[in-house]
Amino acid sequence: MNQSGTEVLEREAEAGETVGASSALDPFAMEAAESAEARRRYDPAKLRELVADIMVAWGYTRAEGYTVADVLGFADLHGIDSHGLQRFQLYASQMGNKIDPHGKAEILLDTPVSRIIDGHRRMGQLNGVDAMNACIEKARTTGIGIASVRRSCHYGAAGYYASMAAKQGLIGISMTNTEPIVLPLYARQIFLGTNPIAVAIPADPHPFFFDASTSVVAYGKVELYAKQGKELPGTWVVDPENRPLTDSADALARLLRYNNEAGIVPVGGNTEYTGGHKGYGFSMLVEFFTAIVSGGATTDRTAQGDPVNGICHAFMAIDPKIYGDPEAVKARFSEYLDEVRALPAVPGRKVLVHGDKEAAALSDREASGVPLYHKTVSELRAIADGLGVDWRGALD
Repeated sequence: MNQSGTEVLEREAEAGETVGASSALDPFAMEAAESAEARRRYDPAKLRELVADIMVAWGYTRAEGYTVADVLGFADLHGIDSHGLQRFQLYASQMGNKIDPHGKAEILLDTPVSRIIDGHRRMGQLNGVDAMNACIEKARTTGIGIASVRRSCHYGAAGYYASMAAKQGLIGISMTNTEPIVLPLYARQIFLGTNPIAVAIPADPHPFFFDASTSVVAYGKVELYAKQGKELPGTWVVDPENRPLTDSADALARLLRYNNEAGIVPVGGNTEYTGGHKGYGFSMLVEFFTAIVSGGATTDRTAQGDPVNGICHAFMAIDPKIYGDPEAVKARFSEYLDEVRALPAVPGRKVLVHGDKEAAALSDREASGVPLYHKTVSELRAIADGLGVDWRGALD
């Protein structure tokens, strides 16, 4: 491991400073507003190598580095900008602190259909890929495989793991709790996480792909609006009096202080009349399948402990053979999705199904490169510089 880089990361994380002595990693150091259209594009293959180089400098194997790079690259290539390389500064700030670069996962319970894993603060992407691979293997044998992981870390886009199963002809499901940032309906104290649920189901011309937070918006989306200098478009974040905040930079700053100055609201908003109780309920279900069954920390306790308790994930793979002929199931579902796409649309709009936008983004970005905000590029350069990793060629 690059010892000097490790010392910098641990010392600056403890001191609340930024890696590489740069303000690029300071989430409060907002740069000039930048529109999404103004972003430069970068070669995804070169970005993958850069992430692997950084991971190696942190003490991981190159194979582990590629795993993390692939999870982040999946998000960027599919247009899930809030969970791609924009998240990498989070890992830098947590490395050697919340993330243990030497952590090894431990299987606590294993049955023909289930597995419980203690992630021991290993990077979430590594825990997640191992857990979903176990689910896939079990599903091939028994028809279904489920796994829960405790004491893990941020694992990127939930949809990556669901897609792992769909690529092999299986139905994939993944969810995770997070650190607290969401207000239960009418509560004045943040207690829940954004707690996403992802489902991927084989279909033509591409899998049905649903990946959404149980909060009205993911935390990363607030970051993206702040980077663009745009006002929040609706009731995404509220203050302790349940009043909406529209200034994205102010809302982000309040959220980042984690002192109940603000919270994101559940899917449905901040009232029962708009359905806020529904997103709140979905979030509670995520807590059950991730934290409760694994014996891990519920969201309100994920950031507590020494070492920190960490977050929890859940995974499921289902072989459609348990419903009969897999090809018949896929064909019927594909036909149904096409019927939805063909529905009359309001003027200027087109009816899409979940996965269409991601498939279009993948085609565009594989051909033209991954768009990154300047602040994200600055963050990546600062991380690489702090570790003695050459970013030239990838982020020029």
